[in-house]
Amino acid sequence: MANEEHLAILRQGVEVWNKWRNKYPKVRPDLTGAKLHNANLRKANFEETNFSGAELCGANLHDAYLHKAILSSNKYQDTKLIEANLSKATLNDAKLVAADLTKANLTQAYLINTNFNGATLIEINLKEAFVSNTNFSITKLKGTNLSNISLTGANFEEADLREVNFSKTNLSRSNLRKADLAKANLFEANLTQTSLYDANLRNACLTGSCVKDWGINAFTNLDVIVCDYIYLHQKQQERRPSSGNFAPGEFAKLFQKSLETVDLIFRNGIDWDAFAYSFKKLEVENQGAQLDVQSIEKKGDGILVVRVAVSPDADKAKIHSEFMQGYEFAAKALEAQYQARLEDKDKVINQLFSSINQLNKQLAETSGKVSIYYLPNSQFAGGIVDANTVNTDQIGGNIQNNDA
Repeated sequence: MANEEHLAILRQGVEVWNKWRNKYPKVRPDLTGAKLHNANLRKANFEETNFSGAELCGANLHDAYLHKAILSSNKYQDTKLIEANLSKATLNDAKLVAADLTKANLTQAYLINTNFNGATLIEINLKEAFVSNTNFSITKLKGTNLSNISLTGANFEEADLREVNFSKTNLSRSNLRKADLAKANLFEANLTQTSLYDANLRNACLTGSCVKDWGINAFTNLDVIVCDYIYLHQKQQERRPSSGNFAPGEFAKLFQKSLETVDLIFRNGIDWDAFAYSFKKLEVENQGAQLDVQSIEKKGDGILVVRVAVSPDADKAKIHSEFMQGYEFAAKALEAQYQARLEDKDKVINQLFSSINQLNKQLAETSGKVSIYYLPNSQFAGGIVDANTVNTDQIGGNIQNNDA
């Protein structure tokens, strides 16, 4: 139960409450189980306040400071913030585990490192909210509007995201493993490096989304996906298909097939000796992966993509990492060999030049004829000229024999 002294102070109004908080900043208020239905708590300082099991239905928490506040449910009852006004509230590091925030207003709220694990967030308003590294795992968000906001790095593992509106939302690097996204709207969403392993995307809309380096597997449900086109890079670059739209079902077939491949990207050409070394090493160390080069595609700007087919159950991230490590190691080792060979080649050529020049000298001494000496890196074709006189402006052109 709530600390009666703390509760009595709060009932005197927010102004009295905030003065008390300023006077005793080290006190951690205890408002567990407090009944605060429709209370006006606007701009109240609730830093590190314990609201576990409190009833805050309809409460006005506009611009309230809830840094490190605990709004989690306890074993007796849920913390209820149904239709509560939390606009502009600061909930950084707050715990709202299993809390009920149905229809709560979180417009422009600060939700950095906030924990909503298991909370009910149906039809909440997060418009213009500041969200970062927030935990929404196992939450109920069905039908909620989360459009056009940044949810970078958010954790939605096993969350109920059916019919959620994620249109134009940044979900890059977010965790949506095992999330239910049936009929979710992901129009023009940023799914760069987003994890969707074992997620249900049945009937979801992916038109215009960016799927660069997203994570899906054979258990990601892409049935009846609504998708006219997607982008393989951010800022709507590298559209697929290049023109027109996917035929019904074509997107799912294309990306389910891509689940059995690993793309190896090279930006400065390919050292095929290093490639052969690393690929062979990979085959030996991953014999069950059934590796096979499927295609080599030139993307422009010097970028080459080698697509390698693998078995459906292969660890693709591991294969990609091991190949690139082996390739980089081999390329560095071979570079040293290439340099050594080049130096040896230069030595041999210089020795050859020296031998030819010696022969030329001997020939000149015995025959009295002028010889052209071979010089390394010369700009004209060298050779012995059977001539008594040679004009300098004739070198490199037609050289005349003036004997007669």
